[in-house]
Amino acid sequence: MNMTELSCIDCAQGGCFDGSGGYPAFCPTAALADADRDALARAYRDGDDAAIMSAASAASTRATAEMLCRVEETMEFAARLGVRRVGIAACAGLMHEARVLARIMRANGFEPVGIACKVGALPKSELGLDESCCDYGAISCDPLLQARLLNEAGVGLNVIVGLCVGHDALFIKHADAPCTVLIAKDRPLGHNPVAALRAAETSWPYNRMLKPRAWGEPRSRSCSCGTEPDDAAANS
Repeated sequence: MNMTELSCIDCAQGGCFDGSGGYPAFCPTAALADADRDALARAYRDGDDAAIMSAASAASTRATAEMLCRVEETMEFAARLGVRRVGIAACAGLMHEARVLARIMRANGFEPVGIACKVGALPKSELGLDESCCDYGAISCDPLLQARLLNEAGVGLNVIVGLCVGHDALFIKHADAPCTVLIAKDRPLGHNPVAALRAAETSWPYNRMLKPRAWGEPRSRSCSCGTEPDDAAANS
């Protein structure tokens, strides 16, 4: 499928939402061959993907009907999967929230296993990374070890609690069990990234995102090393 110019985010019709049709010329739904549609239907009916899809659909239905929060929906999803042993891949700066989550899960009959992002205590210098010791601490996050330890623990579902962008990608890549996100890290917005999207079309500061800026360049600010930050959240 070639959608290098236009894709679903450019569609103003949304005929796929209710199956009413009205698809634009570039619509991937309209271009879907009958054989592909049949293959997808079979994939959702059989095997591991079918079990996950069925559990997700049932959990979403109950969450909508009963106004369940995401923590409750996650437990419903795990229960529908038949999972009791749940991995919690947590940011070190959100360990309090991870502990509360574990208490809630235990109270509801689940067996949480939590691994913090700083597990292994690997110095950034050993990984060839910028230590940035004044800003984030000298110890690196370790999503590979998080994934390995939760794999070894035999969890049936992983719940991500505030892992950094990119570290979450590595964790998901190396985790054996399915992964779901409970908290998406957003430091200035109390871990509510949708707030920035809603503010982007309003006023400063988040309307700055609609103006092009350079990304991926070396940081220009310098600092004198030797001071560890007080807040563990800054280390992550």
